[in-house]
Amino acid sequence: MLEGMQMKFTVLKNDDILNLEPASLSALDQVVGEIMDNRKAEGKKGNTYLVINTDEPYAAEVIEIMKRHGHWG
Repeated sequence: MLEGMQMKFTVLKNDDILNLEPASLSALDQVVGEIMDNRKAEGKKGNTYLVINTDEPYAAEVIEIMKRHGHWG
């Protein structure tokens, strides 16, 4: 089912982030801020994404939709 999928994004669950030690949370906040600053400097906007877990029963349908619209691989 996942043949041809590129690992283009990194997704972190908010609950997992909130469980970080304060120093780690601060470091992550700094990294995310730097990424956002770089995107802004490149003229990119802050996007919002939909995330689908690959073990969901409807994942194959979502993949087919993405393929039809040229957003797979």
